Formats: sequence, structure tokens, C-alpha cells
Amino acid sequence: MSVIDLVYPARGGGVPLDHGYALFSALSHRLPGLHERQDVGIFNLRGTRASGKSLLVGHGTLRVRCPAETLPVWLPLGGAAIEVGGGEVALGMPRVFPLEAPVSLSARVVTFKNAVDDASFRGAVKRALAELGCEATVHVGRRRVVGIAGKKVIGYGLMLSNLSPRASVLLQARGMGGRRHMGCGLFLPTRLRVGVGTWPREQQGVAGAV
Repeated sequence: MSVIDLVYPARGGGVPLDHGYALFSALSHRLPGLHERQDVGIFNLRGTRASGKSLLVGHGTLRVRCPAETLPVWLPLGGAAIEVGGGEVALGMPRVFPLEAPVSLSARVVTFKNAVDDASFRGAVKRALAELGCEATVHVGRRRVVGIAGKKVIGYGLMLSNLSPRASVLLQARGMGGRRHMGCGLFLPTRLRVGVGTWPREQQGVAGAV
């Protein structure tokens, strides 16, 4: 199965910084079958500026990771306006990107059931890698609390380095942990500087544009 990223231009004002659940709810109203699609990942919106608990979308983007065969399902979102946490976001027509195979990937937040501290999280990551048949050097980032349906879910930032091309593509296509519909467990290439791995800007919680 070929997996692609769809990147929509997004224009709007302020939305909550922690908006994964609200974004998924808004998209589900437009695409009623979305709840059943376990092979879809929805990244948090990227915007112009983050301040406190708010994200200014401005000239930002929405990224969706999905099987290439589902492209016709997603095209109607182009030109649509959605409400995310009380803010309106207008979407343009998406651009299509194939998955690359970098040696290092980062996820803003990964969540596992009952993995609420560093030790249990590392154990869950190790098991998830083994289940996928992947090897990687694990770098655990900052602890994050994500609001989902009125509940607080604990997760951690995660960087995986020294990946084979197969592992890199597989981890992006499958994700890791739960709640991929709400921005969790989704990987992007890690940006590098002078041989030192760093989190991509969106993994740091800093707004930016694709």
C-alpha cells in the first residue's frame, strides 16, 4: 500500500494550541467515514505564530497522511471552511507528497496506554519497534499532556535515528502508539544541524510554514 501526505494551505485566525481533537471532530463532520479509517493520520495545524495556549493559523498548513488510493475522498476538503476550537480555518487545494526515507524521524508527541513515565514509555517504544521489525536509536523528548474528549492524555516527544530506508518509510506509514487521528504518533524527517539531531520546528511546538 502506497502512503502519501496531502498538504493543504490553511488560512485563519486563532485556534487552541492543543487542537488535535477539535480538528479531528471538524474534519469528521465533513468526512463522516473518517472515524473508521485507522490508516489515516492527521497532523496538528501549522501556523504563523504560537503564543501561550493559542496558535495563529495565518498562512499555515494542514497535513494529512493517508493511503494514495483514498485521495478522491480527501479532495472535497479543498476550498472548505472548518471550525476548529471556535476559530474558522479555510482550506485550499492540497499538494501531494510521497514519503521520503530519512535516517532520522521525529514525532511531536507519541502516546501509549499506561505509559505515563519515562521508563514505561521507553518500554512501549521498544515493543512497538519490535512489532514492526524495526531497529532505531531512541531519543525521548519532553513530556506533553494532550486534551482528548475532555480527558488528559500523557505522551512524550520522540526522535528515532539510525533508521534503515525500510524502517523509515514503515514508521511514517504506520505511525506509533494511539490517537493518530488527533496528531499523535506521526513522524516527520528530523532537521539536522552540524551533525546534531534536533526536533523539527512543529515538533518543538513552534509554528512555521511548509
